[in-house]
Amino acid sequence: MSPGYSKIKLFQIGHDNFHKLSDYCDILLNEGYWEKPESVLNKSISEMLDLYVQAILVQLATHLECYNEDERRFILEISDNNSFGISLYDDDKDLIIQAEKVLKAPPILLQLCSLRDMEKSTCIASLFFDALLNILLAMAHLNHSKSIKLTSFIMSYYRQVNAFLKANNKQSYVIDERFVFRKISCDDIELNSLVQLSANREFNQFKNQYGNQNKELNKELSNENYVTDSTGIKETSSKSEDEVMEVNNQEILDELLNELNSLIGLDVVKNEISSLINLIKVRKLRKEYNLPTMDMSYHMVYTGNPGTGKTTVARLVAKIYKELGILTNGNLVETDRAGLVAGFVGQTALKVKEVVDQAIGGVLFIDEAYSLTGGVGTNDFGMEAIDTLVKLMEDNRDNLVVIVAGYREEMGQFLKANSGLISRFNKFIEFSDYTNDELILILNSMAQKAGYMIDEVVLNAVFNKIITMDTDKKKQFGNARGIRNVFEKIVVNQANRIVTYEKPTKEQLIEILAIDINEIL
Repeated sequence: MSPGYSKIKLFQIGHDNFHKLSDYCDILLNEGYWEKPESVLNKSISEMLDLYVQAILVQLATHLECYNEDERRFILEISDNNSFGISLYDDDKDLIIQAEKVLKAPPILLQLCSLRDMEKSTCIASLFFDALLNILLAMAHLNHSKSIKLTSFIMSYYRQVNAFLKANNKQSYVIDERFVFRKISCDDIELNSLVQLSANREFNQFKNQYGNQNKELNKELSNENYVTDSTGIKETSSKSEDEVMEVNNQEILDELLNELNSLIGLDVVKNEISSLINLIKVRKLRKEYNLPTMDMSYHMVYTGNPGTGKTTVARLVAKIYKELGILTNGNLVETDRAGLVAGFVGQTALKVKEVVDQAIGGVLFIDEAYSLTGGVGTNDFGMEAIDTLVKLMEDNRDNLVVIVAGYREEMGQFLKANSGLISRFNKFIEFSDYTNDELILILNSMAQKAGYMIDEVVLNAVFNKIITMDTDKKKQFGNARGIRNVFEKIVVNQANRIVTYEKPTKEQLIEILAIDINEIL
């Protein structure tokens, strides 16, 4: 059992989180989201919640092979009813089959939470799943049931419902695989997260709209001396919500910086981004002390050949800017000339506005931006796109960052196309081509992430193929994109070889041989 967690406390964690799920269902019920499902299913939302949670817990217990008295009692005591008909002592096989059917059915409650998130820019789908995850972990802790089986069960269900957790990019918190793994692998269930801080804001909005309907909920919200963690267990704390969020933001920022620094090569890029982050941090500190601060543009120009990591870095920068408070969402919207320029008068401006609206709160990444100035004749609307973009950048300067990318010389011409561009793009970052050694490191990294093993002799053979490419072929190769194409060809060759084996072993399935690199370049 987890340190400090008695059975009583684990039961309490399960009970408290079940009531959080009930609170989210109250929101759905009061706002009319359950009206149509109720007419079809002929069940109240509380009955459906009870059925849903009990079915998942039965499935988890049978998957872990520990559907014993403790687990049955846990399932019965955390919920308000026994809609599933669970017996404390009888091992009902029909019940287990029924639980499996419920688990495979569409998760209607989670779908409704996701629908509300899309319509009202909230995040209760993530909060709902987080509370459900806490219940699953609490039951797994009852009899030391944390194992690979637990991880596989939870991750399998997470992937099944993941689409509903990402339905709204404007959520203040999105649960991803990293968060789920972290919760599963943590020794304590009590993992502080932004989820619960978001929940407090959701509950405040709910209370303001519907009044003091839920005594349990109002009791939670009324005590300002408590910080609620993701399990529902409260501990007295002197930290304010803003302070807790600041700590969480710093932890996420550190993870993003580690991810940036773990990228192969790009040393100059990493140094430039780190310097930019330091400049932003110091600027914020100067503001806090009411010291003068220079105006700062966060827009950037990335120059370099295709496949040098520009989009990957832009995606990380979007998330980093969010944690630094520059952007509200941290999403990345990718586009190019085709996504911005229309073929008729007046349509280009509308097209640019539509793309910019999608990117507000995050980063708009325009690849090969110089192509906007490359049109010939009076019927080209590239300049209209640029003029519209400059205006929208100014209108949304507090919550939009634009990164333009392309070849160095061509990007210089692009910035001269409109006088407003040069003043807004004053940060240039050059992405150099990867060295041959770095390309091999990237290939090996791709293989490892995909569950393959490439022998060093084979890697050297690929290296020799790369260094013998002539200048024109190397230019067309495309850096990391080229090495990805190489890896995909290797995987195809390996698959063609493996299917000739009668019963391939696990080792044979992951091993890349010299024969698999034939005709890859």
